Amino acid sequence: MSNEVEHDGRVDPGALLLRTDWNAVEHCCPAAAPETPVILRELLDDDPRVQGYALRCLAEALTNGDVFYTATAPAARYVAAVLGDPRTLAQVTDRSEYEVYDLGPQTPFPLRAGLMTWLGDSLVEAMAQRERPYGDAEDLEAFLDLAPEYYAAVHPFLASGSPVVREAALGLLLPLLRLPALSDRGSAHRNQVLAAALGDGPHRLRAVDTLSSWGEDVVSLL
Repeated sequence: MSNEVEHDGRVDPGALLLRTDWNAVEHCCPAAAPETPVILRELLDDDPRVQGYALRCLAEALTNGDVFYTATAPAARYVAAVLGDPRTLAQVTDRSEYEVYDLGPQTPFPLRAGLMTWLGDSLVEAMAQRERPYGDAEDLEAFLDLAPEYYAAVHPFLASGSPVVREAALGLLLPLLRLPALSDRGSAHRNQVLAAALGDGPHRLRAVDTLSSWGEDVVSLL
């Protein structure tokens, strides 16, 4: 068994951070963005302001312009591994000072929800790009290949007591269930997916797409 894996099959984020050769992978805008391991460490900082900035850096450096980089997959693996860390319960914001000026202050949200939203949005974009990726197809596929780890990480939060976390978990689950690697998990979540498709929540269209990928008739839902 790899030293990156604990006894319950989950990835050890500390070992992953130390054992990954971060000098061998790249993200966007290295002259402006912090190094990838710095971003990842700061996600678990004691200061929510630092954590919020690190969350912003994930999108700006690891999936900037919907491009997947060599650092995206190992960073996403780390993010999935830390979802259960109590420090991800911190209330954060990730708007820049310019966005605050234009849009006003942002309502704080749990970092855990923000991390799952980043993973879910990135999955949706990765699947949309499979035929014509903006970057290197190998980097995109490396990100998608981690689907079983994303599923294991998000599953405990589908019944979270926090509505914000629960909604973010659903947003991550829905694209995961469209992937062949998780085809055996669909039946366990069918009622949940159908309820989302019939509702008016923010992930309704993702739920419809998931049902469609299973070969179900979704004309009435559209």
